Amino acid sequence: MPVADTSQLISGVAERYASSLFDLALEAGSVESVGADLDKFQSLINESADLKRLIVSPIFSADDQFKAIFTIIAKAGITGLVGNFLKVVARNRRLFCSAWHRQVLS
Repeated sequence: MPVADTSQLISGVAERYASSLFDLALEAGSVESVGADLDKFQSLINESADLKRLIVSPIFSADDQFKAIFTIIAKAGITGLVGNFLKVVARNRRLFCSAWHRQVLS
């Protein structure tokens, strides 16, 4: 039995999340600030092996991810749409779909 390619599934999930966030940002007139907050979060990911591990590892529960993301974004000053979005993504165990943050403003 062949192993399924999950990259298309992850890409589809990421696209739906990105599209939803972009639509909310357009509605709120905050596309630029959403982009800045996403860039800030991406910088945090790039600078921290522990954050990368939290995002991709299946050993962390949704609750673990939510608590960690809640603390990280509070310290980073990421609030509003992106703050709420990241909490939802963490709660839904979709942090591993890292492509969503690259797709939002594409």
